[in-house]
Amino acid sequence: MAVQPDVNLALVTGASRGIGAAIAEALAESGRRVVLLARDAEALSRLEKKLVAAGAQAHSFVCDVANGAAVDATLARVEASLGVPGIIVNNAGVGGPFHRADEVSNEEWEALFGVNVDGVYHLCRWALPRMKAGRYGRIVNISSIQGLFGGARSSTYAATKHALIGYTRSLAAEWGAFGITCNAVCPGYIDTEMLLNADPASRTELLRRIPARRFGTPEEVAKVVAFLVGPHGGYINGSALVVDGGLSSHLANDVPSE
Repeated sequence: MAVQPDVNLALVTGASRGIGAAIAEALAESGRRVVLLARDAEALSRLEKKLVAAGAQAHSFVCDVANGAAVDATLARVEASLGVPGIIVNNAGVGGPFHRADEVSNEEWEALFGVNVDGVYHLCRWALPRMKAGRYGRIVNISSIQGLFGGARSSTYAATKHALIGYTRSLAAEWGAFGITCNAVCPGYIDTEMLLNADPASRTELLRRIPARRFGTPEEVAKVVAFLVGPHGGYINGSALVVDGGLSSHLANDVPSE
């Protein structure tokens, strides 16, 4: 007999820091048991201890989502010890390479697609039949505004994020009849470690172009994810929700002042 997906068990990839950690915290705050997946064992352990200290149920597993065999083995452990997650948040992702398309190496291309696209495929391939058996599932894939547009010197990253939105919409169409929703969240510039390490002049230029005049926070992205997998998000399926402070709505070089 198939194990029924647990509507209160949420698995988050790339959960060790940044947006992934914020998503895990938001889901834990809403009463979910959370499964944390990432490659950084030390950071995972810190987050697990933080969540448990706050009264949540959290369980961490070291896993490289680009490795299909490792994903299958890890998810078998999750299923045996905790059950089948009714919520999957595919957040694991890498950026770059930030140079021209003709300068991108085969290794760079394959590395980005391995995490950003193959990783999502590995999780969904495992989860979908189990969610179908239980007639319930919530899948959220973290894409980017570059999955809707493009970016000079970001062709590989943009390609992976476009692929993710196409995959998301296809899953929504294919599996919606079984009580499964699949949506993408497309963050703009979020104040994470990567952005903090950016050149100050680049940060200033980005702020000048964002109508909200600030960067987003990981917590703001996390709250969108929490809504999508919550009790009021069940009729949202196949969407690509933008969280960018209005950046993609204003294509001019500057934002009008007051």
